[in-house]
Amino acid sequence: MSDGILLKDREWASIDGQLCLVRQFVPMAKMENGQVTAISATMPYASVTLSTEDGRELKGFIGHKTDFAMMWVAFNERTEVAGTRLDVRSDIDSSDDLCLEHLGENEEVWLIWTRKSYRTGAGFFKSFLPRLIVMVSRKGALELLRNRDLRPELSGEARHCAISPTISPLLTWTPEVMKL
Repeated sequence: MSDGILLKDREWASIDGQLCLVRQFVPMAKMENGQVTAISATMPYASVTLSTEDGRELKGFIGHKTDFAMMWVAFNERTEVAGTRLDVRSDIDSSDDLCLEHLGENEEVWLIWTRKSYRTGAGFFKSFLPRLIVMVSRKGALELLRNRDLRPELSGEARHCAISPTISPLLTWTPEVMKL
């Protein structure tokens, strides 16, 4: 497998637990009436281009229906996904904060790939379980968190106050088999 490609769990494991910015989502399946329909049984459901915490740009392939469904609704339709918890930030009070129909121009999608957050007893079934936690946040929030040179006038408590509400995801889909 060439560098920069995440296909199997052993490649995805290189970013286990990292908060990644999704730069591009390319579906290779369809979502209709809450059901995922694969184009082919041998093809992944989608590909994603990611920017990782350690600065790498990677291309990953999504092979689990629930992972695909969470990515689909983050980008295309804001609905619940069977088998997941949907958390909506409590202080959202205007349409400027969140687009309810699709990914808005002032939003970005983050994901965490992990095999370490399953509830007790799920370990026997790990190979069949979803791996992603998918979030929608304000555009630029992750860059503000990662890049201390961005808005250098903010330091100490002022930076913390500016970052805290900005980086908190607006929406989060977490598989029910994962801990909170």
